[in-house]
Amino acid sequence: MGHRKRLLLFALSLLLLPGISRGADPTCLDCHADKKQHKVVHPAVEMGCESCHVGTHKGEMPAPKLSANTPDLCFTCHDKDQIVKALPHAPVRDGMCTTCHDPHGSGQPKLLPAPVPDLCFTCHSADTLVKKNVHLTAAQGKCLTCHAPHASASAYVLTQLVEEHCISCHDDITDKHVLARVSPGDRHPLQGKPDPLRTGKNLACASCHNPHAEGQGKAEPLSKRDPGALCLRCHHKIKVAP
Repeated sequence: MGHRKRLLLFALSLLLLPGISRGADPTCLDCHADKKQHKVVHPAVEMGCESCHVGTHKGEMPAPKLSANTPDLCFTCHDKDQIVKALPHAPVRDGMCTTCHDPHGSGQPKLLPAPVPDLCFTCHSADTLVKKNVHLTAAQGKCLTCHAPHASASAYVLTQLVEEHCISCHDDITDKHVLARVSPGDRHPLQGKPDPLRTGKNLACASCHNPHAEGQGKAEPLSKRDPGALCLRCHHKIKVAP
């Protein structure tokens, strides 16, 4: 076989190699193939790098950069009205989408870089749960049972008002509650009245119960062995007979 023929066959064999096409410039994924090697891949990757980056063509300077800053870039596809509401989660408020979502791919649902609650603990201290009694949902790491990840109309990015949250699981508690039967014919308000210890807020389950964890029984802030101490948090001016 002549030298010229061997060169021709070698050139043809190169064209058959994966990732090499006749007359084509290298693509981004020829070098950054790892961006697609995830269990969950951002649809924008499938749409092409140019959907988020500029300067992606060979020899173009500066090096590839985002075509817009986050979160504006994210909102070209994601509905801002569905994410940004009255009371946003701090990362959403500050436009830090990539703090909780990987822009290319992840092994977790929703492109999370880590599972919940580990992701939450990158900002929130896990020490709040290292106590004697931990609320069941908190102990199971189900932060999103009570909290919205982006924004909410309620404080603490709760998905609904705190008493509605509690009743959704503890629907039989009201009539059995010790404060609901203080004395015959009388009933201590459990909601709808001003909370003496929380200015501007009404009485609610969180007035007496820690929603995450506490060192006492029933996630109470004071010992159930001394219910009078719990009462005196609000009724401290009451004189108790010796």
